[in-house]
Amino acid sequence: MSSAAKTAKTISASFVCILFAVCPGLAQELSQDRVSAAFNAVDNPVQIDTISELDEATEDPDELSTEELAQQLNNPNSPLASLTLQNITTFYSGDLPDADNQVGNTFLFQPVFPFPLTDDGTRNFYVRPGFSFATDQPVPNSTGTGFTQEISLGDVGFDVAVGQSFDSGLIVVGGIQGTIPTFTTLSGEQLRLGPEGLIAFLNKEGAIAAFPQHQWNVAGNGPDYSTSTLELFALKFLGNGWTAGTNPKISYDWEAEQWTVPVNATIRKVVKFGSVPTQLTASFDYYVEKNDDFGPDFGVTFKITPTVPNFIYNAFN
Repeated sequence: MSSAAKTAKTISASFVCILFAVCPGLAQELSQDRVSAAFNAVDNPVQIDTISELDEATEDPDELSTEELAQQLNNPNSPLASLTLQNITTFYSGDLPDADNQVGNTFLFQPVFPFPLTDDGTRNFYVRPGFSFATDQPVPNSTGTGFTQEISLGDVGFDVAVGQSFDSGLIVVGGIQGTIPTFTTLSGEQLRLGPEGLIAFLNKEGAIAAFPQHQWNVAGNGPDYSTSTLELFALKFLGNGWTAGTNPKISYDWEAEQWTVPVNATIRKVVKFGSVPTQLTASFDYYVEKNDDFGPDFGVTFKITPTVPNFIYNAFN
């Protein structure tokens, strides 16, 4: 078995261990095979599944408690609307000259305005764009002897998906995702598309999920692109708006045959700034598998996610 495959296997095993450590109640429910039972046979208090609950979430999210907000903001199929502002600082290392001294910083913005397809909010339609801006991104020069620092708008990511929640706590999501080139200095100059799916389990103790994705280049310049990503969640609700756990994002570049594998720790807290409920997130990534020449060594992410009334859905409703 290759070292990369061993690493991926180790990370998968570690994720299972973390799941049983931070969410023992979830693990027990899965072991009892409740998901295989009639999906809507169990009342799930953390799920929005009535007309009145949907109205409150889309019109007056500030009326929800911090605990309810924490549950909904970590629910991959919530009808709650939010605006995510995220700053990622990455420290690099590698065999290239001066690679160990490189630091990158990127700012991301993603608005999320789900469109409920049912009156109870259990089925939702999503169009989620993501906008990035690199305030400082090291790029190896063509001679491989140094780096240039780029400040530039990145390509625009997006996904289009439909999610369905069941009273058992099971959540499934399916759709497509893509990348729209901006043709800036950091653009991949390719239109990329591919499938995405998600399976999750949510209850009052926490949430677990696996979110596989893949993209190919379908138009544009440059070499072929084919990259798979697996985002994993194991989150524990601690009460009073606190959430802790792990949320690693593993990727594999099929063209370069290169794994990128982080170990992640995440802490989140919901607070209310006046009438604007907001989730604050801090996370740390340490990369156990990366490109040996130049790749991420560790990273720190800070995220602010205010919730807002879902004016798009309310306008149609």
